[in-house]
Amino acid sequence: MSENFLDRFQKYARKGLEELGLELPPETFEKLLQYFAHLKELGRPLGLTALEDPLDFAVKHLLDSLTILPHLPEGPLLDLGTGAGLPGMVVKIVEPEREIWLVDARKKPVSFLTFVSGALGLPGTKIVQATVGKNAPLPRDYFAGVVSRATAELKTLWNLSKPLLRKDGRLIAMKGPKAQKEIDALLKEEPALSIEAHPLRLPLTGDRRTIVVVRESPS
Repeated sequence: MSENFLDRFQKYARKGLEELGLELPPETFEKLLQYFAHLKELGRPLGLTALEDPLDFAVKHLLDSLTILPHLPEGPLLDLGTGAGLPGMVVKIVEPEREIWLVDARKKPVSFLTFVSGALGLPGTKIVQATVGKNAPLPRDYFAGVVSRATAELKTLWNLSKPLLRKDGRLIAMKGPKAQKEIDALLKEEPALSIEAHPLRLPLTGDRRTIVVVRESPS
């Protein structure tokens, strides 16, 4: 990998963190650099990312993943359809004390994440190859939050997440700017749900995103 890529990625990452108002400890930032160096080297051969440009890596992989931090409840977190570990691995690096389960149906992402977790020294990271909803070996009524990025429609995500969430748990779905259509479809099926939509613009590029938080309404 060219040193130039890492230099440029680091520059964009630092600028984006400033825009997000996040100040990370040096050791945390260094682990993020190591993780994305591994992803740059192995991601394309393993089919985990098609991105090549350091700006795209910084914005669409790192900074996009960090936007969910203000919406995460305390407690164990499951990243459904984690792929290369986005956003779950990024959250684990930034919050190393948090218990995080990274779940994907494919062998290659699981192998990559197992390698990265060991290389970076991230205890409390549980990496599971499973298809959620099909007898997956996952604890029910356990997770404070299920996160998912660009995997399925909101209605499907909620139906998969609901059995895994504790009573006060929530689904945090990372969506594009047109999330309202999916929200309306889910509310039509389950009108009693509590759903919050949080529109945002990504640092550096201004790309639009929406973080959707779904939970059972308090009785």
